[in-house]
Amino acid sequence: WRGYMEQTYSYSDAIYPFLYPPLWAKVGQWLAHANYWRVTAVGLALNSALIFLTVALAWRAARPNINPVLFMLLAILFLFSNHIGTIALLQNQPQILVSFLLVLAIERTRAGSEFMAGAALALAAAIKIYPALFALLWLAGGNRRAFAGFVLCGLGLGLASVLWAGWPLHAVFIEQLRAIADSVLVTGITFNADATIAQLFFGNDLVWVPALEAPTPGRPDPGWYVMARPLWWRVGSLLALAAAVLGLMRLYRRADALARSAAVWPLALIVVALLMPVSWAYYYIPAACFAPALLDRLGGKAGGLVLALVFGAISVPSAKYVRQLDAIDGFPPYPFQLVAVAALAILAIGFHLAARKPAHRQ
Repeated sequence: WRGYMEQTYSYSDAIYPFLYPPLWAKVGQWLAHANYWRVTAVGLALNSALIFLTVALAWRAARPNINPVLFMLLAILFLFSNHIGTIALLQNQPQILVSFLLVLAIERTRAGSEFMAGAALALAAAIKIYPALFALLWLAGGNRRAFAGFVLCGLGLGLASVLWAGWPLHAVFIEQLRAIADSVLVTGITFNADATIAQLFFGNDLVWVPALEAPTPGRPDPGWYVMARPLWWRVGSLLALAAAVLGLMRLYRRADALARSAAVWPLALIVVALLMPVSWAYYYIPAACFAPALLDRLGGKAGGLVLALVFGAISVPSAKYVRQLDAIDGFPPYPFQLVAVAALAILAIGFHLAARKPAHRQ
């Protein structure tokens, strides 16, 4: 069967470009001549296992007064009833590994294994950069060993990347990051505030970029919208992110250990993703994994209402209905993106309320 697959089938669908630190470009070159189907099958198996482990780690970190089986079933539902988990698995997204490492860092902090927590966060930051912001929570909360683990392992990974891949490739990488920060990407699954602002207030400035894949009959032409962000917008976004991180640091410092892992961390993961220049649906994997904890932190009625509202709004049936609104003249091109960002903002509010609620156990 394996030989039949290798000889009979070749890949002829969409190819997605990626932008990761040069260290992983060097690692990825080992797969340049590997069989596509074999790599895909192995990646799917590993990513499926990682998602299951991420859910289990979220339960261990949050320690909610909920049956663990029920917690995990709800988390799986919250992941795969919408685009958060489905697209991640469909594309074999490295973000699945990043999400696992983020939740591992939270769980290890809660368990007292702080240096390992720092190492996990450093590896996540070496893949996607933005997780480095979360180390500031440890700095605010006095988790010195976790912060030290992050710094030492991060420096080691950075040095290894420069020595192995060379500085010129890093210079190109930094330039590409700058280009991303200077622009806005708007699609149906770029769940962030910048894409929402662009849709609502800068519709005439958006430029359509058609995808290279062939159109599917009965579906919109594939592609996305882009626009350059003016200086005032870039500065404003940066200030908003800085203010949010400072607020999260203050909340983390004042919270008890249980509230930190069950509410402040998930809140931080949502807020930072919402305020980044580019973030996709699957950036909220950790938030979906922690979401069932709101049933414990807010109570069954309030927590259930928040979860039903959020995950009902971003569910596949809701997406199918909301997307039909783009046919209305003058309506933003991706109405579901607006709904998703609003829903995730409500989820963030839920976690913020949960973070401020005193815990009854440790």
